[in-house]
Amino acid sequence: MKLTPNASTDVRRSRDMLIAAVACAAGIAVFTVATRPTTLATNAAPGPVARPHQRAGVTCDSCHSHEDARTSCTGCHDANAHTSTRPGHTRMRAEGTLGCTDCHRAHGAGQMVTLESTGAFIRSGDGVEAPGQLGHGAPAATVPLVPLSVCSRCHDLTSRTDPIALCTAGTGDPSKRPSLCMDEHKRAGDTHRFAAWDAAREVARTTAWVDAKHEDAQPWGLFAAGLASTSAALVFRRRRRETQANDAPLAPPPVKRLPVIDTSTCLGCHACVDACPFDVLEVEKFVAVVARPDDCCGVVLCQKACPNGSLRITDALTSPPRLVDDNLECVDVPGMFLAGDLTGLPLIKNALRQGAAAVDRVEKGSGDALDVVIVGAGPAGLAASLRAKERGLRYATLEQATLASSIQAFPRHKLVYDQPLDIPCEGELWMRECTKEELVMRWTRVARKHALAIREHHRVSGIAKEGDVFVVRAEHENAEVVLRTRRVIVATGRRGSPRKLDIDIAPGSESKIFYHLADARSLAGERVLVVGLGDAAMEAAIALASQPGTRVTMIHRNADFTRGKARNVGEIRSLVTRKKLDLRLATELVSVTPKRATLKDKTGSSALEVDAVFVLIGGKPSWELLAGAGVQIVSEDGSYSRG
Repeated sequence: MKLTPNASTDVRRSRDMLIAAVACAAGIAVFTVATRPTTLATNAAPGPVARPHQRAGVTCDSCHSHEDARTSCTGCHDANAHTSTRPGHTRMRAEGTLGCTDCHRAHGAGQMVTLESTGAFIRSGDGVEAPGQLGHGAPAATVPLVPLSVCSRCHDLTSRTDPIALCTAGTGDPSKRPSLCMDEHKRAGDTHRFAAWDAAREVARTTAWVDAKHEDAQPWGLFAAGLASTSAALVFRRRRRETQANDAPLAPPPVKRLPVIDTSTCLGCHACVDACPFDVLEVEKFVAVVARPDDCCGVVLCQKACPNGSLRITDALTSPPRLVDDNLECVDVPGMFLAGDLTGLPLIKNALRQGAAAVDRVEKGSGDALDVVIVGAGPAGLAASLRAKERGLRYATLEQATLASSIQAFPRHKLVYDQPLDIPCEGELWMRECTKEELVMRWTRVARKHALAIREHHRVSGIAKEGDVFVVRAEHENAEVVLRTRRVIVATGRRGSPRKLDIDIAPGSESKIFYHLADARSLAGERVLVVGLGDAAMEAAIALASQPGTRVTMIHRNADFTRGKARNVGEIRSLVTRKKLDLRLATELVSVTPKRATLKDKTGSSALEVDAVFVLIGGKPSWELLAGAGVQIVSEDGSYSRG
């Protein structure tokens, strides 16, 4: 299958993972070859030796020629002068379980403080030296520092009653904190040594543990090489996709990618229906059908979900005539542009790109009329507003509800998209996968940051062209708002305005009627009525029924389920069986008062006490608005023709 710039990321994701894996393997292989030693030192030590040993020219044979390297220290150091003053240590030494190198590591972790009579000192370890200066003089001596992790072999470092508590100071990694008890080899009357220990304690308290650069850090090098090569490959891949996306046409192509079902082999298993995120497919008479082709964007999840290959995505079907040209300008009404779902090209990334591109076609003008009026503050409207602000145009954005209300209508925590999006002024959104709450929050912050001229709760009722100027009429708080503009961008989406019921609503009851569910948790413990039996209504009822103490009643005018995803229908039936949902079919809503709703079925009328009513019976797209502006629309569902 040829991957087009508008193909969904469910195809690209697997390719990106393959490219990342290959690049990571290649980077690790190159690093391994480049860092492989050409010769192997036969006398190489497992780590740097202590600073005094380096000065004394101690070699490997100096210690390892003995059967036990721990006994070699007495060859240079006075064994009698370094006997232990602690009975426990003396006993362990006699048993052969404690030797010099158990406390004083010959390689790696050994730390030293070399003092000068002037107060200068060098703290060393692992081949690294850190010089410093005391505020007073000190005996010229070398004092080893023993890490507390050595003492933990026998002592409890966390106990206040353990003798080791007198030797500790501060908190942190015991392997990088020295013991402050340096009188293990104490000799009476040796004031020189006592003074050196005091100075070494001061250095130990006031300076940090010396960290060394280890040869065994190669695994981190491998990790860094793999990460760098993977990042480079993905950046290259992404830039290539961005180039393809920028070169992609703004308007829908003449050939539309749609599912094609082989009815002779289709199992009617609902796998494709459940996989489709846009409700394009349904099962009728035990066979999958393309019920809403205009909503399909070519995502191949349905093709992957089909268990026997009965469904495939193809370019064979031709889409209907387009409302706009390649620059998003209406064919019938010059000066009016469409952006977003209205053009027949779905997905948020396309809406953002179209909104910005439409504004790029608008030129600055003079006079009293605005340069552009943007209808709708969804993804396309937001991008158009940001680009208009960026270009310094005189504009106004009218939204019948609130910013990104189409996204807010999604169920709580619904994942909205799974790829980075570029928006004017801001660049790429920082998240690759987010919930609808995160996306709305981000867009709200962007709108406030740039002080966008978005007028919420302004429902556009008409657009008419008078000469070279458009007159846009909107309703706001029972008053009419009239704007004159040189250009108009309609970005209302296909949801349009929510459908409303012709019912009696008593004064004061309007506030309890809602047309989308934003947060089911806020209705915990409430009595809720849901009107409708489509997917949006079922998903809302399922979310509400899961809240503690919420009593949910669901009504529908038909006698049975007429549409909807199989998983939603199954969940509704399960809730009814478990008596967590009261489903009343062949029932209609007649009226709403502040305390109750009146329902009507074939047996008569009944009253139901409710705290909230959700009318979720679909939306009415803006076809009427477009038709009034001069666009030739021939049916309410969006089918249209020229001439």
